[in-house]
Amino acid sequence: MPLNKGVCLLAAVLFIVKGEGKVLPDIRLPKSIVPEHYFVGIVPDIHQNNNAIEGFVHLDFFVQTPTDRIVMHAVNLTLIEDSVSVNLLPSKTMEMMRENDVSKTSSSGLSEKLKMLKVLRPISYDADKEFAVIHLGSKLEENQRYRVSFNYSGMLARNLKGFYGSEYLDKKSETKRWLGVTQFEPTSARLAFPCLDEPAMKATFTISIGRRSNYTSLSNMPLVKTEPMSNKEGWFWDLYEKSVPMSTYLVACLVSEFAFLRIWARSEAIEQADRAVQVTSDMLEFLEQYFQVPFPLPKVDLVGLPDFSSGAMENWGLITYRETTLLVNPKSAAVRDEMNVERVIAHELAHQWFGNLVTMAWWNDLWLNEGFATYVQRLVLDNVSPKYQYGSLQALDFLSVMDADGLESSHAISVDVAHPTQITEIFDAISYTKGAAIIRMMNDFLGEATFREGVKNYLNEKKYQNARQDELWQFLSEQAHQDSVLPLSLDVKTIMDTWTLQMGFPLVTVQRNYTDGNAYIQQKRFLRGVKPAIVKENKSSSLTNFVEEKNSRLPNYRWWVPVSFTDSVAQNFSQSNTRPAIWLTPNELSATKFIGKNEDSWVIANILATGYYRVNYDERNWKLLGLQLKTDHQVIHPINRAYLIDDSFALAAAEILPYTTAFSLIEYLPEENHHVPWSSALRALNYIGRMFSYTKDHGRYKDFMRSLVVPVYTRLGTEFQSDDSPLTKLFRISMITQACSQEFRPCIRNAQLLFDEWMDSPDPIHTIKIIPDLRSSTYCTAIKYGGQLEWDFAWGMSFNMTSAQDRDVILSALGCSRDPWILIRYLSFVLDPKSGIRKQDGRRVISAVASNPGGRRIAFQFMLKHFEEMFSYFGNPVRVLQMLSSTTSSLNTQEELVKVR
Repeated sequence: MPLNKGVCLLAAVLFIVKGEGKVLPDIRLPKSIVPEHYFVGIVPDIHQNNNAIEGFVHLDFFVQTPTDRIVMHAVNLTLIEDSVSVNLLPSKTMEMMRENDVSKTSSSGLSEKLKMLKVLRPISYDADKEFAVIHLGSKLEENQRYRVSFNYSGMLARNLKGFYGSEYLDKKSETKRWLGVTQFEPTSARLAFPCLDEPAMKATFTISIGRRSNYTSLSNMPLVKTEPMSNKEGWFWDLYEKSVPMSTYLVACLVSEFAFLRIWARSEAIEQADRAVQVTSDMLEFLEQYFQVPFPLPKVDLVGLPDFSSGAMENWGLITYRETTLLVNPKSAAVRDEMNVERVIAHELAHQWFGNLVTMAWWNDLWLNEGFATYVQRLVLDNVSPKYQYGSLQALDFLSVMDADGLESSHAISVDVAHPTQITEIFDAISYTKGAAIIRMMNDFLGEATFREGVKNYLNEKKYQNARQDELWQFLSEQAHQDSVLPLSLDVKTIMDTWTLQMGFPLVTVQRNYTDGNAYIQQKRFLRGVKPAIVKENKSSSLTNFVEEKNSRLPNYRWWVPVSFTDSVAQNFSQSNTRPAIWLTPNELSATKFIGKNEDSWVIANILATGYYRVNYDERNWKLLGLQLKTDHQVIHPINRAYLIDDSFALAAAEILPYTTAFSLIEYLPEENHHVPWSSALRALNYIGRMFSYTKDHGRYKDFMRSLVVPVYTRLGTEFQSDDSPLTKLFRISMITQACSQEFRPCIRNAQLLFDEWMDSPDPIHTIKIIPDLRSSTYCTAIKYGGQLEWDFAWGMSFNMTSAQDRDVILSALGCSRDPWILIRYLSFVLDPKSGIRKQDGRRVISAVASNPGGRRIAFQFMLKHFEEMFSYFGNPVRVLQMLSSTTSSLNTQEELVKVR
């Protein structure tokens, strides 16, 4: 059995971050003051890798309880003590004064107009809590407004968070360029300017950015004016409009020499912005109509960055992206690249409402931001770009998160967090993908009309404020009761708390009685890695298998489970049939439903997989489903075909169902022509392949895989047609990749021929004849069966790609080599800042080598050897955790377990 990687890896990371036995401190701010408005002037000196940053802050705040200190967040910043002043604001008329003082370039000049309080020296710093504390000679009075002003200094970050510097090569001029940009989510605004860096501490902001004359700047709001600095020749202040109320993590700044074509990017990449320009306005229009709330800002800028730790960041009015998630070269883009760009743009635009307009009160409800944005991105794509059939593809994502959520090491969607390290850890598939899955389920049992109206009311009532999940439940419940969707005795909170406050998900078992036509349906928590109990049921002679929870240390989780059905007679896989036919509840774990007495009729539960759970059936029903797939698989909807396959293999891996049942179910696959069921099958089969990769039976596994894949590969062919749908393209790519991976010689020879032609081309940079959708498979196969010559050629070409996606494809393919020394050298580049591997690409390199059967143990040993060095270099514990995780997915021996521990 494989390792439960989440448990071991989390322990390893916390050992490094906290130290053995040390408890992370609670870093919550005191509640004595509440921010109202920030004046922030910030001057990053980015030119030629200068690292200095200086600035000033004027913060107006309201006192809720008397206090003799002002506690702010600040990391690696120094407040200039002589500049610190605290003043009483006599009235709201100071708003006018504030507007008149926008152009001030330091903290002097404002304080002399106001009554000043005594500031004690020195300012104290608490590094563990990331606090800077200004001590006062007297207490701030309750219900009064004050202004604290100061200058500060610090350094630009180099670990892709806070206000960090980056560089890139302008290939046209062959000169190096520099830029400075912010990435503040979740807790890195405190690295750029002292502030109250918690999401509930919303305030308005007036931002001023200092820059050299050859640079431009951007911030959340439109530019008001530019004026020269009085004390720095050749420098200018860019002064921006006052913002709407927002959290500190949404503040954004950029200083660069980027070009602008309705999108900001490197000048040589700006021509790749056309697709983003085309879809952004359509997406915003759809979101305004869907939420029935206008976009609240006067502008929104999208920026493509060569160095960025995340895929994108939803800063209000200034959304930042990796180049790969915003820019797409129409001449070299694969269908997956095009889809990914639109998916990420949709996700970040959805955040402008869910996350920015209404923000979670604390990070334990991060899923309200990320789960909703992940769910809504599907709605956006299905309406703006329906050709992608993204709803079907997102159903596969929900299967992936179930793998992690079915382990003891999972966590609840809403989870208590305090320290920045803990906060960063929950930016994971549970918050994003499981969050989206349960929202889809909720939408289904409430109905689209009720759901939308409830969400609209929530956004309008809570706009510019913070909210907790219970407040969302309240608005949805009120609408559900008004629409008579739920009885008055039941509310949304009762149902949804079982999904957000508990980890994991249920296994719903449908046990049919073929004599009286009834089905006995029950729920129990699904877990992998825990031996099931086999209990004889009185309802029939069949056996049902569940995790034994009696006298167990495991929590006794129970859910409100909506269950829908169809059968071989009705064959009703329409959206209208996804509403629950029955509910299983924490108090009623089982139910009986009349299905029918037809012994030859199958039953399927969870229509279109709108419920977040797995389903098991009695042995006869599984056989009937397998027979239907062999006879005419298209009778069953592709999403349900995918879930039948995934459920059967997951149940087999958990020792709940015999593997013979799962393998019997996929005997029909050579006749399957849909990408979604095949993707589900390949997920399960590739896992088995990883488990066999270092055994004597791995050859038999490859023979079996070829028996499934080659007939489809031959039938589809390798030629892409002009009328291929995106799903057809993805399916063909998958079959070609599998055929080559399973050592089908014609596939390998074709890839080698294409790569050799590219290498022999007189101008390989501009004449890549390999079509974009085939490049990933072709590069990997040619490098795998080639040698140093092929590897060095691809490595050199990676620096000449104008498209970030093309470079990513090559970086991944370079991990396919079978030469250990090449892989070891490639891994070493991750920790060499001069190698050309950017920090943002370190995980890609590690994962590429780890996904190679010949490189898995090499990558694992590399991570063990350089574990602490990786922490120091990347400065992000969770990023290192992700890298380590990619190297452990195939470990399955006791010896390897000892090494991880």
